[in-house]
Amino acid sequence: MTAGRPPKPTELKRAQGNPGKQKLPKLANVVPLPQVSSKAPEHLSERQQKLWSDLRSHAIWIADTDQPMLQLLCEKLDRRNELIAKLENSDEILYTDKGYAYANPLVGMLSTIETEITKLFSLLGLTPTDRTKLG
Repeated sequence: MTAGRPPKPTELKRAQGNPGKQKLPKLANVVPLPQVSSKAPEHLSERQQKLWSDLRSHAIWIADTDQPMLQLLCEKLDRRNELIAKLENSDEILYTDKGYAYANPLVGMLSTIETEITKLFSLLGLTPTDRTKLG
């Protein structure tokens, strides 16, 4: 079963003049969500709290209900920086004691975490395409 295209956001339909002529919710019924707190959760490291502050100040649309996702993004960005630092002190190709080459596991870990970060960026509207969808 395929999911198909995701529905177009209501704000984008309004901006485009509602080309499908579908009935849209009245603006009076739209409830604004409170912005996520500027104070990062205390259990985050100092670097993660700095990431929180930077992201929150640049992405004012991130709502309080997005806090768990923003927290996860900060943790993953920090973890990515740690992996890059470890990889800089290592080789991308490693060798067994018999001389067989294999990829450094850090390369795969970095690739995986970057994929996860990209998904979180998208979900929080932090890519150009996703900002357009936000309206």
